[in-house]
Amino acid sequence: MHAEQGLFAPQPFDPATATLSKKGFAEAVGVTQGRISQLIRAGLPVEPNGRIHVARGRDWIERNVDPNRRRPTPPAHGPENGPGGPAGGFFSPKAKRDSAEAEIAALKASRLAQRHLDKRATLRVIEARARAERDALIGWVNRAAPAIAAGTGADLQAITAILDREVRDHLVTLAAMTLELPR
Repeated sequence: MHAEQGLFAPQPFDPATATLSKKGFAEAVGVTQGRISQLIRAGLPVEPNGRIHVARGRDWIERNVDPNRRRPTPPAHGPENGPGGPAGGFFSPKAKRDSAEAEIAALKASRLAQRHLDKRATLRVIEARARAERDALIGWVNRAAPAIAAGTGADLQAITAILDREVRDHLVTLAAMTLELPR
């Protein structure tokens, strides 16, 4: 038996046969679970297993509940959204909070697994590298000037001054370049 088959294989979403628990239906239509219990007592159709058929339940609410007593209902779900609503999850505040907490937990796990870079730490490393390269270039002037002066017979102080000015101008140009980090 393949992993895709069997009892625990994901089933395709079919709006014609979709049912939800009382809690799931309450979140899908944007009311409380207690309100769904009230609506069931008022005649909201329930399946023999206690679940609520989504399409029939929404139709019953449209026909029998005063629009002034309803919250705006979320958009109808489809195969890409699943029975709970759009891909963003359910619409209840608790479900939104749970979704945000799950996202934070995933980011923390990713950081702990060292697959996620800390932006501030990355910038500190880049700045430290830039300072080290700047210092190395300025130090190069003092090492290269005597060799150039000896090879050309030119004045050591003049060569040092020219190289120092040119390297510092080059560093100013490099510093003016913007660094854009990928998001």
